[in-house]
Amino acid sequence: MDFDIELIKAEVVRRYKRLIVDVKLRDDSVVSAFCSDECIFPNLYDKGAEVWVTRIKSRFRKLRYEVQAINKGDGWVAVNQRGIPKLFAEAFKNRIMEDFVQYKKIRHMTLADRLPHLDFELSNPQEKCYVSLRPIYNKQDGKAVFPSKVNFFDMEMFEEMKKMRAKGFRTVVVLIVPRMDCLEAKFSWTIDPISAARIFEEAKNGLEFVCYGCNLSKKSISIANKMNISV
Repeated sequence: MDFDIELIKAEVVRRYKRLIVDVKLRDDSVVSAFCSDECIFPNLYDKGAEVWVTRIKSRFRKLRYEVQAINKGDGWVAVNQRGIPKLFAEAFKNRIMEDFVQYKKIRHMTLADRLPHLDFELSNPQEKCYVSLRPIYNKQDGKAVFPSKVNFFDMEMFEEMKKMRAKGFRTVVVLIVPRMDCLEAKFSWTIDPISAARIFEEAKNGLEFVCYGCNLSKKSISIANKMNISV
């Protein structure tokens, strides 16, 4: 997926609100930018970290800049989650993901489906597969680790997936790691044991979990290699 607007290199000055960070541009001017939630991206916005920001064109937005990626020294991490569905659809059409090569059609879920927490329906003449996308950002010992927290939306997704399995359909949570400094993913019992127990239970009941890493540059981001999930 190509970035359709210019990425501007900047540096974190300070984060003083949950969704706002001050960054210094190349001309040494300091501007405020919309950033990702610290609850989802813990410990990323340290002072001095490099960021790529974009200028927001809409005159109705109070903040004129938005953070797209950040680098604390280990490598770039894409933090804007809005492009995740487009990433998946592009990888599917390019036959990148080995877990889904048997499917011929892809359909983005709509409000009419009444499954608001599922992202895509994949299908061939014999089978349907329902997919929910979950980017993961936490890193420990060179591995992308999950879960960090199971929220209300995840709980609703689990119930919707259960209904689809009861109808005989395949259900898959696709974990996407939009960073290039992790070689594999790890299921962790220690970050949030309650969330881990719930995901373990869902996996035992037939919900599949697969993980894919990404290639990231100043021009584009794309889903690349499948990542092994260790326990």
